[in-house]
Amino acid sequence: MSDFTAIFEEIEAINPALHGYLQRTDVRLWTRVHFPGERYNLMTTNIAESMNRALSNARGLNIVRILESIQVMMTRWFAERREDARSQPTTLTHGVEKLLHGRVTAARDLTVQRIDDHHTEFKYGSSSESLNVFNLVERKCTCRRFEREKLPCVHAIAAAEYNNVCRISMGSLYYNSAYLVSAYTEPVMPANSVQPVPEIVANQPCLPPSIRQQPGRPEKIG
Repeated sequence: MSDFTAIFEEIEAINPALHGYLQRTDVRLWTRVHFPGERYNLMTTNIAESMNRALSNARGLNIVRILESIQVMMTRWFAERREDARSQPTTLTHGVEKLLHGRVTAARDLTVQRIDDHHTEFKYGSSSESLNVFNLVERKCTCRRFEREKLPCVHAIAAAEYNNVCRISMGSLYYNSAYLVSAYTEPVMPANSVQPVPEIVANQPCLPPSIRQQPGRPEKIG
């Protein structure tokens, strides 16, 4: 929150009109720190572009062949990811384990001070300035990273080690390897060849959408 406030004040000093526009657009819609929902550290929902690229070779086929290509691709993806998930020896997934390992190192640079049975305060070294306060019961930190990611922040990790609490147990269950395995449990089976595809569907070409020519010189390709 402090980083957002500082940068937003810089924008106001440089360009008041832009600052006013950003305020009118509602900061909850375009900032992570003010977003009311849960994003789990994801800053984009544009998975459609990735799927579009993966199916680029099949886009010129008729609709039935496109669906068959999707089925074959998803069968392969699920099989590969299922084996990869099963091969993970750690409680958490590889990416999460690596992330938390870096935070464990950073947490050891903090000075921990207990406030009461639930709250713990953190400072850097011998500094007297309080950085953040973590609530061990509610699993909330004033840095708000824990709430946003559902993973222990450096302060949560420092508090866990100070109170002899397993840091792995503090994160969301969705980051466990077992949950990753369960996501790919069901296989993607091929189509039932006993049921023939109607001829009117099998021969229907998948035409591109009708578009309006944009003004200006067309982009040069090649």
